Amino acid sequence: MRTLLLLASLLLLAQAQAPYAVEGVARYRGYYTLGSWEGVNPTARGEVLWDGLERASGKVCLKQAAWDSGNAERDRKALEILKAGEHPEACLYPKRAYREGPRFVVEGELEMAGKRLPVRVLGELREASGGLRFVGGFTTRFSQWGLERPRFLFLEVRDEVEVFLEAALRR
Repeated sequence: MRTLLLLASLLLLAQAQAPYAVEGVARYRGYYTLGSWEGVNPTARGEVLWDGLERASGKVCLKQAAWDSGNAERDRKALEILKAGEHPEACLYPKRAYREGPRFVVEGELEMAGKRLPVRVLGELREASGGLRFVGGFTTRFSQWGLERPRFLFLEVRDEVEVFLEAALRR
């Protein structure tokens, strides 16, 4: 009986430490005086470990060249601003992931345009067919990254950019 309990405990621990394959979509929304625009990138892929309580690790990256705002000129300029030729991927490195009331929080670092900065993503984590589904977001600023703010016609866009994430996590 004792051996059976030990074996069951080891199996549960192994399941908790098993990696999740991650596939997802990132969206952003930028603002200027007369309105806003959005872009989408469906290339988020990676693998994360989560202990089911708080500790997390791994990496989820997306291809910078895949951003699509529906405007080729704007997308070309965005790739210049993001230095996508030198840094073709943006990657999230989770360090903590935990429930905070009804919300799910992922804390870690985001590497983009040659810099790596702390990030805190707020969202929801729910069970879904075949695994888990995360939906959340965060706000960042061009100035945090030392990036030039784009212009729309003669108007400079706001420093603040909203980022939305959707991901399926499967074992």
